[in-house]
Amino acid sequence: MIRLALLRPDVEEVAALLAEAAPREQGCFLLLREGRGAGGRRLVAVDPILPPPDAWEAQGPDMLRPTARWISAAVSRAVSERAGLLFVHAHPDTAHPPALSRVDRRSAEALGEAIGPLLDGPFGFAVVHPHGWAAAVYDAGARRLVEVDRTWAVGRTLERLDVIEHSAPAAIDARQRHALGRAHDVLRSLTVAVVGAGGLGSPTAEQVVRMGAHRVILVDHDLLDTESNLRRVFGARAADLRATAAPRKVDVVGRHLDSLGLGTEVARVFGDVRDEAVFRALLDADVVVCATDTHGSRAAVNELVAPYFVPVIDVGVRAGAKTNGDLAALTAEVRVLTPTTPCLWCRGAISGDVIRAENLPADERQRLATEGYLVGWSGAPAPSVAALTVLASGLAAAALLGLLTSEGEACPSGYVVDGLFGDGIELGPSEPVSTCRCRRRLGAADAEPPPLR
Repeated sequence: MIRLALLRPDVEEVAALLAEAAPREQGCFLLLREGRGAGGRRLVAVDPILPPPDAWEAQGPDMLRPTARWISAAVSRAVSERAGLLFVHAHPDTAHPPALSRVDRRSAEALGEAIGPLLDGPFGFAVVHPHGWAAAVYDAGARRLVEVDRTWAVGRTLERLDVIEHSAPAAIDARQRHALGRAHDVLRSLTVAVVGAGGLGSPTAEQVVRMGAHRVILVDHDLLDTESNLRRVFGARAADLRATAAPRKVDVVGRHLDSLGLGTEVARVFGDVRDEAVFRALLDADVVVCATDTHGSRAAVNELVAPYFVPVIDVGVRAGAKTNGDLAALTAEVRVLTPTTPCLWCRGAISGDVIRAENLPADERQRLATEGYLVGWSGAPAPSVAALTVLASGLAAAALLGLLTSEGEACPSGYVVDGLFGDGIELGPSEPVSTCRCRRRLGAADAEPPPLR
């Protein structure tokens, strides 16, 4: 599958430009880069290159032809930025289909053949119709256009820009469709990756499946090898612990999700997200839920957001007892990470010191911890209970729904909820930190390999 993602502010800028010229066609270029997934491609478009006054050789209600001079200027800009180009233009007439016309395809293929070898990235072509976007990318080997399957606008929310085929909801979806409206149709087309198949990730994955996501990618590198897993991991059975070899958590949870019989494809990826092959599998998702508890793995997942425009819902839990043995708190934390919201580094939610401690050999780590040199590192398994992990997974699933509706614009991107006392607070900051690494890598995709370890 080929996905194209644009920043919401850029989409709004392009829409305003195109609307000003109606009923004539209008267009612009954007820089285009690519991220290679395990099974698909993710195209990232940024920085609109707006047309100068002399940009068009021909412009009318049914035609738009850029001058060689402007094409050359756009190519020069792309080469200087180590990027490809996406040409976007309007089809303002509603009588025209929301797709590339025959003339569009011939023009795009000719342009791709001419300028493609000059670019440090792909060449794409998109049409903006009143009913939605259509896009394709030029395949130099086959010398033809290949259709883009999904086009997304990514901001505080996630919007499908391409045309969605609507149909009457099946009986199984009737009540949910009534609750969610158009967001249901988007949800049914989603691929959602869940990183962590333990006490927090397993109920999250089940909720995503029960809500009808098209595909779920389960990622975990751990085995079901301790009895405490039976209290928290959905799908875990006592018989699993009696197996000759400890089963993989992704297989245990995947088996359970398949048994629901709800039609969602469940892919299992056994591995660490800090390994590039596993990281690449996440680029085949539309949204990622991060339900892992190590700083290193969360830092790797964080690298999906700014460079590749993959929204991430980072969720965690905290529980504990007082010194007298009484329950102190049951808190769940949710952070919605998008290219327009603060990343985990912006928020101070991950620590380089802890990541370095996690990467040390076990004996050296224990020695330094004993000597007091590992700030922020405890090494002990975090206390947990199913009531809390289910609460947090429900909040993560609700945050996923918030991404799919305009109401999400008003929601905080980070918050804490205490399941014991029933209160909650918003987590800052509200805007990305201008000096953070995420701002420097915005839209970089594979032009800058992700620092995973």
